[in-house]
Amino acid sequence: MPENKDYRLVVKTLFGLEEILSKELLALGGREIKKLNRAVSVIGDLGFVYKINLGLRTGLRVLLPLAEFEMEDVEHYYEELLSIPWEEHFDVQTTFAVDVVGRNDLLNHSSFAGLKAKDAIVDRFREQVDDRPTVERNNPEVPIHIHIYEDTIRVYLDTSGDSLHKRGYRLESAHAPLNEVLAAGIIMHSKWNGGIPVLDPMCGSGTFLVEAALIAHNMPPNIYRGDFGFSYWRGYNHDLFEKIKSGLLSRAKEYPGKFFGRDLDTYALDAAANNIERSMFDDAIRLKRADFFESDAPSEKGLLLVNPPYNVRIAANTHQFYRDMGDVLKKKYAGWTVMWITSDMEAIKSIGLRPSRKWSLFNGELECKLLQFDMYAGTKKIHKLR
Repeated sequence: MPENKDYRLVVKTLFGLEEILSKELLALGGREIKKLNRAVSVIGDLGFVYKINLGLRTGLRVLLPLAEFEMEDVEHYYEELLSIPWEEHFDVQTTFAVDVVGRNDLLNHSSFAGLKAKDAIVDRFREQVDDRPTVERNNPEVPIHIHIYEDTIRVYLDTSGDSLHKRGYRLESAHAPLNEVLAAGIIMHSKWNGGIPVLDPMCGSGTFLVEAALIAHNMPPNIYRGDFGFSYWRGYNHDLFEKIKSGLLSRAKEYPGKFFGRDLDTYALDAAANNIERSMFDDAIRLKRADFFESDAPSEKGLLLVNPPYNVRIAANTHQFYRDMGDVLKKKYAGWTVMWITSDMEAIKSIGLRPSRKWSLFNGELECKLLQFDMYAGTKKIHKLR
């Protein structure tokens, strides 16, 4: 695969993060950026593919297009896939899997479309090299994506491999962990870029804290990962990858600010401590067993990131819980900016504060609201949500 050839890449993300991802791609050198639904398209070469897999905070997968065609029937679908020179992209020692999204009248089930694609790929290898690669559904080295929309078929190589939210530092999880990409997106929605402390009073496994530290230190978030999908391609240029990684690391900066994590659950704090140690930010992030309702703010102003219990995942009386949290914010967090994500649309009304901004997001399959509250000093009046 030529290194200097430009590709129209598709970068997947979570709903509500498309604008932030677009800005990230622009900052990393992307061209002709177009926002899609839960994705952004961008033009770049293979070096850019390496760079954005390492450097994107809000990207989930980077897909590289191999083919696009209008299918006439199932046999034509098979023949078009058979004509792709798969043996030029990976070899028979490499495992692969096919993931199909969408359907049409002829390919009315994703498993059928995937099986026909698998047959075409295996048959191509047998024709060209008299051998075949192995299908590995759970952890393929080369994931292949096929998107079906009516009669239009688009075929992609997944350059990322595992989803990019799997940074590599979080090997232990507490209850209801937050997706790393979503955590980074929430922080970036706040426009925080250092200068004031960060507190997560219900820190769980520490995701908010590590993502904030990565942003403050301008560290590429996927630096901890062992490999990517492109690592298994034929023609993978390890020297170019290392050069790009070194370039991104050279932009890292010292940051004297502190990050505070609190939780009542000792199991969660132990998980957070281990994850933070793997992230190498254990000198910057301070953990403490504390009750949000009993403890004070660690400074006069800061950014408070809160992912309170979701009533569909953790048993809690969310209305009273949210009401009590709102009271604590008014009494103890004047001067702070609060970023609050929740999937309990009814309990939001119990907070007793009016958000300055709000966004619709998804945490997994849960539809959520992200609310920003600016806690102005001296304001004690309770506002009702409109």
